[in-house]
Amino acid sequence: MKYFERQLSISISRAIKTFPAIAVVGPRQSGKTTLLKKMFSDRANFVSMEKPDNRLWAKDDPQDFLVNHKYPLIIDEFQYVPELLPYIKEIIDSDRQAGMFFLTGSQQFSVMKNLSESLAGRVALMTLLPFSHSESKELYFETWNDWFNNLTEKQIVQSEQTVGLAILNGFYPEIISNPEVDRNIWFSSYVQTYLERDLKSLYDIGNLDIFYQFMTLAAARCGSILNYSSFSSDLGISVPTIKKWFSILEASFIVFKLQPYSRNLGKRIIKASKFYFIDTGLAAHLAGINNAEYLIRGNIAGQFFENFVISEFYKNKSHFNSNLNSYYINHRNLWEVDLLIEKNLELLPIEIKLSATIGPSHIKNFDKLRSLIKVSESNYLICNTPEAMKRKNTLINSWSNL
Repeated sequence: MKYFERQLSISISRAIKTFPAIAVVGPRQSGKTTLLKKMFSDRANFVSMEKPDNRLWAKDDPQDFLVNHKYPLIIDEFQYVPELLPYIKEIIDSDRQAGMFFLTGSQQFSVMKNLSESLAGRVALMTLLPFSHSESKELYFETWNDWFNNLTEKQIVQSEQTVGLAILNGFYPEIISNPEVDRNIWFSSYVQTYLERDLKSLYDIGNLDIFYQFMTLAAARCGSILNYSSFSSDLGISVPTIKKWFSILEASFIVFKLQPYSRNLGKRIIKASKFYFIDTGLAAHLAGINNAEYLIRGNIAGQFFENFVISEFYKNKSHFNSNLNSYYINHRNLWEVDLLIEKNLELLPIEIKLSATIGPSHIKNFDKLRSLIKVSESNYLICNTPEAMKRKNTLINSWSNL
């Protein structure tokens, strides 16, 4: 299976110069262990907390466990043994060096909480998600600005696959790097493992069949405004339970939320979050979609294309370890701008349209946005165009440059 370099390795290489601990979190199968082994196996030992005997040893006698596993040490899936963290802190404080411990974790919120309480000031926290589109093409950039400039200012480099196929396959490393993988079997196994191992061991879900129904409904509604009451009504489950389940999907890196931009806009805008799947291949599988053509021709084409583009921005924000803020804006359900990137106190407005033929209707919302708030002079539109162009102050470019 071919190995692809990861954009995040640049941020890790910078952090390792000063931090005694590096924590890489992200969904299962996103390549966390592979990345750390590739970068540090020549200098670090490795131990997995997925092995029951290791987990039991670390829980029962964490001090003895660490005595017998010398640093530098990679501890895989350390969320299962938070008992180790106070002892890791003690080791760091007694002999502080750069690059003593490398931790991986697959549960976002519990990992961050434990790290912030135990290793504050001692750990660099990184997030590794499935491949970005540029990583899948083996294109790498020094900074987020370099990536964005390539997206918006370069001539289009046509992708080897159609946008429908890119959305359908998604970007989990094994799907991208191993052409022999059957995507349906792989995603089925992934979901089954997630339901039966992660959820059972970390959360009190109850009926996993209903939770699976919830996931399939969420996949069919990806890219929409999050309406807890609608999910509650359709599934016959209480709103608090739906809220809890969305939090679980966030914590395990299945979905993420895009907040509304609401600064000084009062009641003129929708203030609920929108939600997206981190990987469109997983969303398509859960929604029962197996046809790439349907993903760009069917009645869900627009929302899946929007999810694809927004998730690329989300993944690159994580992989460049960027603190950029992202929003959307919806004016009373009358018009919407899909993405606002806050960069250097300036808002960059971005529209996302699946169409290959761009007309005035596709860029009209930029003027409406300017009547509400101050944004950058340039607008950006990402679509299915075969050639880059500029209309008025709108830069139009292809998804294939993502």
